[in-house]
Amino acid sequence: MSEGSEAAGSKRHAAAYGVDRLGGLPDDLLLDILSFLPSPDAVRTCVLARRWRNLWKGVPALRISPDTAEGFHSPSALNGFVNHMLLLRDRVPLRTAELNSFHGNDFDASVQYLELWVRYSLSCRVAELCVANDDDVERWLLPKGLIISRHLRSLELARIMTEHDLDFSSCRSLVDLKIEFSGIYCERITSPSLKHLSISECRFLGDVRTQISVPNLISLLLDDCTGRTPLLESMPLLVDAIVVLPNCSDYCRNGYEVGDCGDESCWGCSNCNYGENICVVLQGLSSCTNLQLAATSKHFIFRKDLMGCPVFSNLETLLLNEWCITANLDALICFLQHSPVLEKLTLEFPEIHENLVEMGVSYDLKRQPLVLKDLTVEVNFHEGDEEIHKVLDVLSSYGLPPEKIIIKQYPKIGI
Repeated sequence: MSEGSEAAGSKRHAAAYGVDRLGGLPDDLLLDILSFLPSPDAVRTCVLARRWRNLWKGVPALRISPDTAEGFHSPSALNGFVNHMLLLRDRVPLRTAELNSFHGNDFDASVQYLELWVRYSLSCRVAELCVANDDDVERWLLPKGLIISRHLRSLELARIMTEHDLDFSSCRSLVDLKIEFSGIYCERITSPSLKHLSISECRFLGDVRTQISVPNLISLLLDDCTGRTPLLESMPLLVDAIVVLPNCSDYCRNGYEVGDCGDESCWGCSNCNYGENICVVLQGLSSCTNLQLAATSKHFIFRKDLMGCPVFSNLETLLLNEWCITANLDALICFLQHSPVLEKLTLEFPEIHENLVEMGVSYDLKRQPLVLKDLTVEVNFHEGDEEIHKVLDVLSSYGLPPEKIIIKQYPKIGI
């Protein structure tokens, strides 16, 4: 092979394998790519080449995930890195900021700069903000009035504590709010713009019901929270809602169907704090199209609400569990009578019913007969649960055809 041919071959080989194709991309596209990296990795790209030296300073994202925080040997190391990064970074708008504290024994040092990082992110007009204290025991106290921004669209808070009302009225663009593993010790959560709200595994203040005022909400998840069940104000645009209350404080230890047992030592009844509001949960959910309500049989909050039951004029699909199974089944019948367009009812009974709530009350049962011929019912229960057959018999007596009943049995207990 001639010398010229060898040179041409070398050039072709370099073109195929040696060219920095990533470095050939425009800056805006590179910044988008870097925005998906953890912040320490984005900063490390400064050593790749001269062109990359300052590129990381314009990345529109801050990403300090739990895994990222674990990569540092101490809170001071993490704090030092983040503080220097923010000091050197160009103050370009942020699309995303994910901020996690260090997971360690020194709580004060771990959260020392968390407020500063949040304020920096908000000053950079962040659109999506996630703030998490990574301590499993202590909760970071959210400063009053910290979250104020007309640019913020999505907010996630984890393992925090609030002693002041969560008023997001000034966050006019906020549409998504998620709160997890937190202590919500305030009287109100307010947002006129919010469309999606998720609160899970949180603790509410014990003596006063937190009122949730989100009039433009479309979807709601309230899952596995302790303390008093929050009072839901009107949500006329609500479409999907899931409320699961296995551990709330609204239960009667004496087995009264709707509480109010009169025993001062029964904390669930003596401190229910209804005030002038008759309906705590169901009134706010009455515009819902798809609804899931779950609680144990001892929790009375849904049954108490049924005493002043609203009409669920848009409700098409409904899932209920054991809380609706009482000795006279009036709670279930009442709900069905107030759901005129219901198409599908799912009854979930993972446990065998042995001790039904028997302290009867007077629900607002309508005089006109309940007709269920257009309703499809799916029942999931254990084979040995005889009370479920009673439920099916009652539903059949209201005109539910056998072909409209779908039965699914759990495996036998003990097998």
